[in-house]
Amino acid sequence: MPRPVFYEEEVDNTNRLIRDELRYNRRSLSKEHDELLIKLTLEQKSVYDRIITAVHEDKGGLFFLYGHGGTGKTFIWRTLSSAIRSKGDIVLTVASSGIASLLLPGGRTAHSRFAIPLNATEDSTCNIKQRSPLAKLIVETKLIIWDEAPMMHRYCFEALDRTLRDILRFKDASNLDRPFGGKIVVLGGDFRQILPVITKGTRQDIVNAALNSSYLWNHCHVLKLTKNMRLEGNQVESHLNDLRQFSDWVLAIGDGMIENFVDGIEKVHIPDVLLINNCDDPISVIVE
Repeated sequence: MPRPVFYEEEVDNTNRLIRDELRYNRRSLSKEHDELLIKLTLEQKSVYDRIITAVHEDKGGLFFLYGHGGTGKTFIWRTLSSAIRSKGDIVLTVASSGIASLLLPGGRTAHSRFAIPLNATEDSTCNIKQRSPLAKLIVETKLIIWDEAPMMHRYCFEALDRTLRDILRFKDASNLDRPFGGKIVVLGGDFRQILPVITKGTRQDIVNAALNSSYLWNHCHVLKLTKNMRLEGNQVESHLNDLRQFSDWVLAIGDGMIENFVDGIEKVHIPDVLLINNCDDPISVIVE
């Protein structure tokens, strides 16, 4: 059987994990990158330039891309991935959930890729041994993208941080004191959505488990996307107005701007247009 051609002389050809990450068609990815790049908005282009510059400088960095649904986070992940992979470099794309990982090119769940413990604690580390194939893959990686980060417990990020510092300190002793061992890590998501689920936890427990309660957050550069790209299509103007009103309403709920109190309890009033009333078989009506 013919063997794939590797362009980097220092790459370990016996490492299956590295070979898998280098099997992308560089020519088609370069073409895809050019097509995606011209479609970026000015806001998205600014985020892309900031991250790709950090990758080229290779000095490490931790970023968080903050934007609600529809602002184009996944589009940026695709553009960054195609840019790096078309040059023959490695980017690891992971997500906090399996469904979200399916939207990423070459995506995996974070637990699967980094062997994060299922029940991480304050002192946990990932099950990655020095000089193992996975450790060597991480050493060769140029960028780590982690989507839907806010829904994961902060202990998961801290476990990966400790592990990468330990793995990469042999490459450079200063990496022991750098977030994620000096690797460039980009987290993404929306804190308005699901936060870490704490069994029988209080509001304080949930906030304490969130990513922005971690010591890593002080090292994080926050980038923002605000323009809803789902409202930029060729829909009829009346339909666009409905979408815009619904989007603004959902954001207002996430920002705590909806204040309806029933019996002293704050609740969200659902507009009648979104409700299905007076039906004998609710399931069949929802399907239709």
